[in-house]
Amino acid sequence: MLDGVAIKYVAVSREELHGIIKGSGYLCGCHSCNYTKTIYQIVQELRSTPVSLLFDAIQTVFGAPINQKSFRIWKESFQAATHELQRIYSKDEFS
Repeated sequence: MLDGVAIKYVAVSREELHGIIKGSGYLCGCHSCNYTKTIYQIVQELRSTPVSLLFDAIQTVFGAPINQKSFRIWKESFQAATHELQRIYSKDEFS
């Protein structure tokens, strides 16, 4: 019923992007995706990315420029949380 309807959405970078409704989701309209990838597909690509490659993958898989300041803050937070989880679980493993 709504297939093909144009939409606008806000990317992680707070940039307004265009897309179109397709089935129960919507297709990304950035230059790289050009309405060929669903947002779900983008997330799935990132899900299967090894942590060591995640930060580079995020910057390339979205296709649209991301807000570098927000990305850096998120990256530092992610790294701190990962370090804390490793510290907690390593401690439990040796107890």
